[in-house]
Amino acid sequence: MLLSLPQLRDATEAHFTCLTEREFAERQREEGARVISHRGRYWTQLGAPGFFQPIHMLARLTPEEATPPTLLAWGYRAALTPETASAANGMLPVVRLKDLDTYDMDRLTSNRRNKLRKAQRLVRIVQLTGPALLLEQGYGVVREALARTQHKQPPTLDEYLKDVRKYFISDHWCVLAGLIDGKLGGYADGYVVDGVAYGINAYYASWALPTNISTGMNYAFAQLCRRLKGVTTLVNGLHAREVPELVQFKDDMGYVVDSIPIKWGMNPVAQALIRWRRPHAYYRLTGKE
Repeated sequence: MLLSLPQLRDATEAHFTCLTEREFAERQREEGARVISHRGRYWTQLGAPGFFQPIHMLARLTPEEATPPTLLAWGYRAALTPETASAANGMLPVVRLKDLDTYDMDRLTSNRRNKLRKAQRLVRIVQLTGPALLLEQGYGVVREALARTQHKQPPTLDEYLKDVRKYFISDHWCVLAGLIDGKLGGYADGYVVDGVAYGINAYYASWALPTNISTGMNYAFAQLCRRLKGVTTLVNGLHAREVPELVQFKDDMGYVVDSIPIKWGMNPVAQALIRWRRPHAYYRLTGKE
């Protein structure tokens, strides 16, 4: 039976370590990320080299803290404390699960509840405690999923293996996998910093989609976060307004879009180029049209 194999734990028994911002900065450095300490907060690069945001995306900074963390930055953004929100010059369109502490099946639309029941019949959801399954079957799933969604470039095999290794350097990553008749149908990862749970990446094989694996995995991660002491918020990325089917999925699952006040700055040339060539990315970076 699959759950008797090593490196698998039933999702109902899943657990992982929740970190402070400082602890998360230390773990990120261990994984090889560039982390900059600036005015007592921790920053990392987002996307293209030279654009920075706090490693804890929803960390609330004062305007004095929310300044470029290095002279080499061509852009930056940071969420502001509620008390200093009047200093904001933009918004962060965060997709957040409404009322995590009471989240259950009743919060789903009726159609999504039916899909969840199907997923729960067909997909066994487990937490991975080691890399074996991903090393054996994960790369093909990732490449197939990204070929379908095209939201970023597929990794090389070496890049993929580096990502898999980082999951198990320490115990703060949560990696959930969906198994269908013993085969990996998809997996998703996330972590918690200062009470905020972040769902980071999710990859699903095309052949697994009819089982509604994405609904089952999303719901399982939310229930896991709900059980963790001190977790108050679950974030599932930023508002992808240009992908209506994804927006509908998150709406069906009970997510809402929150506009968080931010302070941001950007090189004028880069700003004009991004706004012209990638208006949806510009919206997610700044909250502006």
